[in-house]
Amino acid sequence: MPESTTPKATRIKNLTRLITHLDTLYERGDECTHPNTGVSISDGEYDGLRRELKQLAPESDLFKTATASRIDSAVKKVVHDPPLTSIEKASHEDRAVQEEQLFKWLTGAAPEASDHPTVTIPGKVYKDQPVTIARDYFYASYKLDGVALALYYIEGQLSQAGLRPRDGINGEDVTQQCQFVNGIPQTLKSPVTCSVRGELICKLSDFQKVQVELEEAGEKLRANPRNHTAGGIRQFKNPQKTQQMRLSFIAYDIKSLATPPYSTEIAKAQFCRDELGIPFIGVTPFQFRELTTLEDSIPDLDFEVDGVIIGVNNLQDQTQMGRHGDPITGNPKGKIAWKFREEEATPTIKEIEWNTGRTGKVTAVAIFDPVRLAGTNVSRATLHNAGFMERKQISIGSTISVRKAGKIIPKVTGVLKGQQPPEFPSVCPDCGAPTELREGGSADMLELICPSKSCPAQIISALCHFLDTIGILGLGESRVTSLVEGNQVAIPADFFELDIEDAESCGLTYRQSALAIAAIHMIPAPDKHTELEPLIAQAKRSKKLIPLWQLVAAFGIDAAGKSAGKALATHFGTFDKIRQATVEQLQEVNDIGEKTAISIHDYLNAHRQEIDRLLEFVEPEIPQNSGVLTGKRFCFSGAFPEGKRHWEQKVELQGGICTGSVSKKTDYLIAGPGSGSKSEKAEKLQIPILDTTALQAMLDR
Repeated sequence: MPESTTPKATRIKNLTRLITHLDTLYERGDECTHPNTGVSISDGEYDGLRRELKQLAPESDLFKTATASRIDSAVKKVVHDPPLTSIEKASHEDRAVQEEQLFKWLTGAAPEASDHPTVTIPGKVYKDQPVTIARDYFYASYKLDGVALALYYIEGQLSQAGLRPRDGINGEDVTQQCQFVNGIPQTLKSPVTCSVRGELICKLSDFQKVQVELEEAGEKLRANPRNHTAGGIRQFKNPQKTQQMRLSFIAYDIKSLATPPYSTEIAKAQFCRDELGIPFIGVTPFQFRELTTLEDSIPDLDFEVDGVIIGVNNLQDQTQMGRHGDPITGNPKGKIAWKFREEEATPTIKEIEWNTGRTGKVTAVAIFDPVRLAGTNVSRATLHNAGFMERKQISIGSTISVRKAGKIIPKVTGVLKGQQPPEFPSVCPDCGAPTELREGGSADMLELICPSKSCPAQIISALCHFLDTIGILGLGESRVTSLVEGNQVAIPADFFELDIEDAESCGLTYRQSALAIAAIHMIPAPDKHTELEPLIAQAKRSKKLIPLWQLVAAFGIDAAGKSAGKALATHFGTFDKIRQATVEQLQEVNDIGEKTAISIHDYLNAHRQEIDRLLEFVEPEIPQNSGVLTGKRFCFSGAFPEGKRHWEQKVELQGGICTGSVSKKTDYLIAGPGSGSKSEKAEKLQIPILDTTALQAMLDR
């Protein structure tokens, strides 16, 4: 068997792809989910993936610090000098293994016993020897769970600010945004020249306010403070909007001072707070017992943390220890990050709440007395699907184990006692129609289904999916619910016939109604206009152009999302041909199986009248077979101020093909900030790397 096709090689390839995918999501501030299942990946699970890859392929490029990227982008860059690097981690699901990782580092970093008095950690053994560490030789501080940022001051004045990129060097310039972030002084108390490193965060108290403001505005809520922070700081078009994001900054390091008046990490923190006026993370002498104390104190904090930084307190000793790998960009040997365990609670289910989604699936949520997890009170957790409940024998009265995966979504991981067969509702909780249990590909995929197509919950979810897929913002679930309950909207076409008065009759203010109608008619930046009625009247007179693949994906057909929409658009070329296709003809399309083909065929025929009405207001844009980019394959990577979808649509309308990965068949990589591994791969394959300015020039030819 060729080496490249062995089970080990296949596993290495799959791990590399998955870790790269998760790294990209993390850098963008998106929730880290599995690309195939959409299930949230916790910090502990992510660390486990990296450990497995480290064992299988210790020389993998993922463990090497990337060199400076040659990519230019539409967003200005800040060159970090010295680079913003990460820290080695001690993390493992098995606490004993994690402690061994820490003891190995402590033993290697500690000085000779004759130079420093030592203290023995009671009951801890490493390599059959009691673990002893030098007293007061190490320091500890919380590891903030935020977005890394470097500030550059010249004679006390803030001159530049840049985020940390994957390569540690070429960061996105957020200087303008930083004038609206709490804790970032524009002028230091002392006129020194230096760089300050720290974390952008959204305090938990501020995050609660943000969620309330988003809900009142009818916008989608944020998954967690870190995701909100990562997106909130990237206000490149309108930096002043950063003020609405309620962001804060806490420093953890200072560099490039000409003559530092301190020699330890603890003294450095005091200097930054007292002499420069910079908020600095708390730094204390480290003793092993402090790990438990710090972890137990998490519920009292107003910000999210995911571990403790432990390091050599003396700065000269720390420097002499050097770095792993590259002497400039490698991770420092004088520090290690102790990752906190995922918090787990064991509540007893008091009630089970059932909810119906857009495809008719009825899902369960366990309700229990509040428990403290990752600094917040949790009283609800998803029970996944009927198959999970059946297999685990979960019911009211069961005592369950609940983890807050990645400090984002509470999920049930098992049952400790009280197992008994679940009782599934015989009727839909929203419309009262009889429910059905249907089997999927495995026993775990047993689903409880509401078959009624007139179910209000399905209608609302489907309408929200339609709006979200075609890119209409500002109409969240609460506003769509008001419109449905007010009998103003039942199918997608109804949105385009709404007047401001219709929305007002459903409880929205005049301004909210006007903004909602403007969003439906795709009026750019409606909040910047004082008189919206003339703009809306003008917009109503023309059809809305929607890419063909996007329109198909917006219908919410089971198993027919974005990739299926693109495949159908490429294969058939027009919407009429897709509607006229038989199941057999649909199966001829790449990546469309029999089940999906049947779903597409049945949906398009069952909803023919609704679709005809929708086509009175929207027009599918057809990919050009003779455009300037015909046949060229593009891959987009990184963040784009206008959104990746904006540029993909432009490429596809000129005959180009957009893919999700870089291969030898790729003609161009379009790179934005945070492109990372895709750019590295493109460089190795000698694939041209362009920014959006160069792409626009190609489109304008």
